[in-house]
Amino acid sequence: MTGAEIVFLSPGVLLLLAAIPALWFLPRRVDRPLHGILRSAVFALVIAALARPVLIAHGSEQQHVVIVDRSASLRGERSAEAGEALAGLIDGVRLRDRLTVIELGDSPPAGAEAPRGERLGVNRRGSESSLSAALAAAAQRFPAGVSGRIALISDGLATDRDWGSTVAGLIEREVAVDVYDLGARDDDLYPTALYPLDEFRVGDTAQLAVTVVGYGDINVVLTDGDGRERARAQATVDGRAEVPLSFEPESEGFMTLTVEVQSLAGQPDSGSGNNRLTAGVAVQPPIGLLYLGASGQEGVTHVRELLGAGFAVDTPDWPLDPELMIEGYELVVVDDVPASSLPEPLQQRVAAAVRERGLGLLFAGGRGAFGEGGYHATPVAAILPVEFPQRAEKTERSVALAIIIDSSGSMWGKPLELAKQMARLSLNELRRTDIVGVVEFYGNRNWAVPLQLMHSRTAVERAIGRLEPEGDTTLLPAIEEAYFGLKNLRATYKHILMITDAEVEDADFDGLVRSLARDGITLSTVYPGRDEDNAFLKRMARMGGGRFYAVPGQFHLVEIGFREPDEKRLPLYRDGDFPVVARTGAGWWGEAELTGLPALDGYVEVQNRRGADVLLETEGPGHPLLSSWRYGLGRVTALMTEPVGPGTRGWRDWDDYGRLLARVMRRTAADGRDFDYQLTRAGDTLYVDAVSVGPDGGRPALQIAGGPRAGENLDFAEMAPGWFRARVSVPAADDLRLRSPVSGHRLIASSSVSAEMQVDPLRGLDLARLAAVTGGIDLTRGAAPDPSVGSSSAGSMTVRNLSPWVLLLALLGYLGELLYRRWPAKA
Repeated sequence: MTGAEIVFLSPGVLLLLAAIPALWFLPRRVDRPLHGILRSAVFALVIAALARPVLIAHGSEQQHVVIVDRSASLRGERSAEAGEALAGLIDGVRLRDRLTVIELGDSPPAGAEAPRGERLGVNRRGSESSLSAALAAAAQRFPAGVSGRIALISDGLATDRDWGSTVAGLIEREVAVDVYDLGARDDDLYPTALYPLDEFRVGDTAQLAVTVVGYGDINVVLTDGDGRERARAQATVDGRAEVPLSFEPESEGFMTLTVEVQSLAGQPDSGSGNNRLTAGVAVQPPIGLLYLGASGQEGVTHVRELLGAGFAVDTPDWPLDPELMIEGYELVVVDDVPASSLPEPLQQRVAAAVRERGLGLLFAGGRGAFGEGGYHATPVAAILPVEFPQRAEKTERSVALAIIIDSSGSMWGKPLELAKQMARLSLNELRRTDIVGVVEFYGNRNWAVPLQLMHSRTAVERAIGRLEPEGDTTLLPAIEEAYFGLKNLRATYKHILMITDAEVEDADFDGLVRSLARDGITLSTVYPGRDEDNAFLKRMARMGGGRFYAVPGQFHLVEIGFREPDEKRLPLYRDGDFPVVARTGAGWWGEAELTGLPALDGYVEVQNRRGADVLLETEGPGHPLLSSWRYGLGRVTALMTEPVGPGTRGWRDWDDYGRLLARVMRRTAADGRDFDYQLTRAGDTLYVDAVSVGPDGGRPALQIAGGPRAGENLDFAEMAPGWFRARVSVPAADDLRLRSPVSGHRLIASSSVSAEMQVDPLRGLDLARLAAVTGGIDLTRGAAPDPSVGSSSAGSMTVRNLSPWVLLLALLGYLGELLYRRWPAKA
């Protein structure tokens, strides 16, 4: 349908036309009618121009764009099929319609007939087939108001994937994309991706994988930048396969790796030369390890030999300086060092660094550490995942006891008498140097016996005997009184003994008991005159770290102990031949083979703490040999034998011992980074996200390593607390290498553009989906193109701006009105 119409883009301005009649009277009355008509016409034209008139002309012609893929992935019969499909689609375009042919990749073959209409070329180098660029060029042929269709003849294998915004624009403008799918090739074996499975580190086993597509049996060979073979593997590919490879990098920095896929004898190969793929990887620096070992230089040498190049092992001079520098290390190893050789200030600094900075600690040894090492009640012992009792010096341990007795009316008779007897029995454990006090409550609280030394037991017992039942039960203030009385006392053990029938008020008892626990005050409860449990008193005792006692009568009275024994038994060091079993999976151990662990010659028997993971244990009795847990921000691991001493004598000839020990230390060591980085590509833009994982906060710091921009700092913007983002412009076909000037951590952003002959079909453009979302037609492979494709009843539309022409008419009218006013009137 053809036709034209005038549309005003600012129609509200036309309301000013209502003011034109006033021109006949302002600034003075018009004497001559023709003058008034000219003046009104000029103002009407100016108002019309301000209303922005446009002329829209509808026509029957359309815009047609045909994209034909001539890239290197289309050869032989499929290239000829593409030419036939192009000819069929061109034949279906009417002569009056506009036609543009966009050729993607190589130039058309010699002798090919040049199509009619406009002709464009995209990615003529042949090493790329950017469907994104081709679709973007096609979309530019459809400005606002122009209708038509796009036809795409391709196999969908694109060297980039930046077509999202273009497709969204086509959907918004209702431009349909018809597709002719030539199908991905299936007669070739080639690698499409080479990627690391984890971070690479010096001396560690680097794990990576190669994606291979095709069909057949293959050899996969990995070489480094010097051409040295680093790994080899065989696999069978049935459409697609992920082939794992591994090797050990010897030095930190950036590496270039090349993988080559070799078809075995008798397997087809297209001979297209696409069986090699190169990628860059980042190798992190070795782990900084501070070794504190009692075995001297010989032990350090042995540890370095076992761990290899993945650890930078330092050892200090002896005796150890309490101010020894531990900053800058990811791991501290204490190997069979007695507590007397490890100064307590140094122990405190190590414990604080583990808790607050994420430092890793491996505590290992036999008699010198867990045995007679004397670590009982030391800062290091407090953070270990195991408990090992030690013989301590015989010392007097003081006790401070506050007895709370319910003397309210509900305790009348037997309950109160039993309460008094329990209070008297509790005094049996106290010495003359201990402290005792008695609080009674009966609607109010009162110190029946203020806190005092146990000089006169008789006086305390008399005060207890004078208690009489009266008033209501109000318990919380009595506990608070005992708490504040004990809080600032200097005593080894602080304890509250609460005797009540539990008919108490509603209050925040749980919060108060938690405050007791934080200040090292334990709480036990007694339920007098009852033989059943009381849920309230049991919970209070459990939260307070004490015990609950139900005392139904005088024959059930019990003595309550408050002090620990002065003597601690030594842990047992076992000599012999002890089979060892692993209790965790390969995720913890990596490549170390643990199915046939050699027997251990000696270990210390300890107890695992609740929440700690047992990694190795003895067969039979199940005593923990290797235990680990998280402590604050760091990890602490305990090895109950000497890593290079007599306990591991049988492991010295075990080939996997060094790998096992290195794995344990690597899992224990701090990550060494304050930020976790994630790299995301979007065309020629790289986004670097940094999420804080360290305790110090601050801002991330990364520099470009290598190339003309070497040393350039990335500019991070804070997106949210602890989350930063930097934006870097880098061609999609280039790698970008980054390095942290603080930690030395390295990152590499690989190219997001694939080689033309190594595009993964799974990462190609889904042609059927493209046609569906844009409202196009999906022409199945092998079917003749439909000549009707490309025709539509909807016509084209041409838009012209009329404002300049209307303003020109207004100017001419003004000149005419001016000439008429100056023309002399007839006499």
